[in-house]
Amino acid sequence: MIRSVLTLKTTPEKAERILELYRRECILQESLDLTRQVSSDIAVAADGSGEVIVIAEWPDEAGYQEWLDHPRRGRTAPELEALLAGAEIGVGRLYRIDHGVQRG
Repeated sequence: MIRSVLTLKTTPEKAERILELYRRECILQESLDLTRQVSSDIAVAADGSGEVIVIAEWPDEAGYQEWLDHPRRGRTAPELEALLAGAEIGVGRLYRIDHGVQRG
């Protein structure tokens, strides 16, 4: 299992607009529907800094590559790029999940 992590450091106002874009365009659901993705979420820093992270789990690196290569992935790019103007965009990183626990 692979986890992808993307960090976006922007203003609190732009962070909220990014969350609204993800909700309005159902970006997380779309990536789930169009690939072998297992799960994903988007979160904003609780300290009000405006940092946003997008995390997803994939069965393998090839599953993640399916999303990177999918033609629908770029459909919201112009709006997202405008929101990210001046933001610090981290390099999307992949992590191999060793183990985990959860309730329920």
